[in-house]
Amino acid sequence: MQTLGLSGESKRSDGAVKSLLWPSVDNAWDVDYLGRQGLTICAAVAAIQLVVAFFAGNLNYPIFGVASAIVFLMGGMGVREGSWPAAAMVFSLYVAGILSVMAQGRAPGILSLIVAAVLLSNLRATVLAATWKPPGEGEDKPTRFNETLMDQLTDQLPAKAWPWLRYVFFFAASILLLLVLAGLIAFALARLGILKMPHS
Repeated sequence: MQTLGLSGESKRSDGAVKSLLWPSVDNAWDVDYLGRQGLTICAAVAAIQLVVAFFAGNLNYPIFGVASAIVFLMGGMGVREGSWPAAAMVFSLYVAGILSVMAQGRAPGILSLIVAAVLLSNLRATVLAATWKPPGEGEDKPTRFNETLMDQLTDQLPAKAWPWLRYVFFFAASILLLLVLAGLIAFALARLGILKMPHS
């Protein structure tokens, strides 16, 4: 399998850094790689959300952090399956969180800005991958393996789960986005002196 993996990688158009920051899509290997990369990015963001939530010092944050992490993981499965609306929703959620932090009068951290830039690149990559068409019907394409646990998580699970999970994802993500936007508006009004916020 390792040999097959290396062979598949050799057909990719870009190196790892370019794929992360400004990918191009020229063949089916690029589409497959960007889907895997998008899932990995969303899983990493989910992990960051959990860590930040549990060390924030506010009892409400862990609940919100777990919900966010689950939504980002589901969104990652959508990205793996080439859903650009899922990538757009994930990016929107993250940016809304940054804007909420700014509405509270705090500057976002450099890590937050880097993650936002990577998620924007991820959105672009997903749009490119979703709109790419093979030049011929029987063009060679990478195989989705099922030999290891990682294969099951990145190749098999998204393909099986996304067709029904997408409904749960878009519903949950929309609710979460509305809550974040409501909080953002409340903090902005409080900073303008229009609304009084309760002290935690």
